[in-house]
Amino acid sequence: MNFVTNGVGTVFTEKNMKSIKWNEQLTKSACPPLSRPWIPTAPLSESRPSCIFTVMTYNVLSSSYATPTMYGYCPREYLDWQVRGQNVMSEIYQYNNDIICLQEVEMEQFDYFFLPNLQNMGYEGVFVPKSRASTMSEPKRRLVDGCAIFWKINKFSLETSKLVEYKALALQGRADSSDMMNRVWTRDNIGLLAVLKTTAAAWTHGPPVDPNNIEQLVVVANTHLHWDPKFPDVKTIQSMMLTKEIISMVENVRRSFNCHERILKFSDVKVLLCGDFNSLMDSGVFQFLSTGQLPLSHPEFQGFNYINAIVNMMGGECCGKITHPLNLSSACSPQIMPYTNYTYGFKAMIDYIFYSSSNLMCLGVYGPIPQEWFDMFSVVGCPHPFVPSDHFPVIAAFQLTA
Repeated sequence: MNFVTNGVGTVFTEKNMKSIKWNEQLTKSACPPLSRPWIPTAPLSESRPSCIFTVMTYNVLSSSYATPTMYGYCPREYLDWQVRGQNVMSEIYQYNNDIICLQEVEMEQFDYFFLPNLQNMGYEGVFVPKSRASTMSEPKRRLVDGCAIFWKINKFSLETSKLVEYKALALQGRADSSDMMNRVWTRDNIGLLAVLKTTAAAWTHGPPVDPNNIEQLVVVANTHLHWDPKFPDVKTIQSMMLTKEIISMVENVRRSFNCHERILKFSDVKVLLCGDFNSLMDSGVFQFLSTGQLPLSHPEFQGFNYINAIVNMMGGECCGKITHPLNLSSACSPQIMPYTNYTYGFKAMIDYIFYSSSNLMCLGVYGPIPQEWFDMFSVVGCPHPFVPSDHFPVIAAFQLTA
């Protein structure tokens, strides 16, 4: 459940169920959609050793939100986790990606469903729940959703991981801003960082000439930003908080390796930033992440008193702008993938894979399910018997060279 137009989601009454002409028999007779097309975006370089890997970001839709009230166009049996969970896992198995970032994973599901199933497929993973889990007792806290990162152990090993708790960061950086406390601190969204190292088996076209280059560092960030379109200021500040934490992590691992007689520059560390950002491409979130800067006068701050808090958090300003040095690009665009969230009330691209374009090459991405399938079977929104979430996974391939 995500970016919706009325602030709470589309509630399906008898009246509007009739208005969308939902036809259970038509839904049950639908055929699976055609395969999503693979769209190359850059040529593969075979001139030197390289690590080629694929990345998925996917909001799997928490069971707490997958209700007939929210998704009345989907047959009830396909909203039940016993069915839908298997369909989500089939979607993940189908693409067999090297790094997987999932959002809206419930704690119970991570421990007893996602982790054991993916371990059987050669993955390991880490998970953090949203902040409210720390205030709840069992068994309710086990149903809180959060973010998970998985990686293929034949290509990557885990160096370290870290929870990014926006609520706690808002408290630290409030700088006497009541708006920071009233609007940002009250949201329990989180991010998760994992520092991965490439293994010797990850390299093709021979190993790197210098054995020290076999273990390349990749900082993987996964997040789920606040959903409400009435709070673009909160989303923008959360994205700044996450960026600040990524920068700190890059510096920490760089210094750690330098202490072991291997000199790394900031630009040597690769960065992947994945997630459900609940933000369109014309948003402050996308502008800040993809261009590396955002004016403090940006209209999405809505005139709230954030300037001192933001400047203190990000370590200063330059010419009325807040900047970051990560040099991020989006792997996908609406021209390739018109929508990643497809519901009755809202269809748009709000999920992204950002990558450090100075040291990673994006080789290609998957495009959308062909529109003809939605039209042929009158699919007004997802979940659907053949589409287990209201989101589609965003998938890209990258090349890292030594």
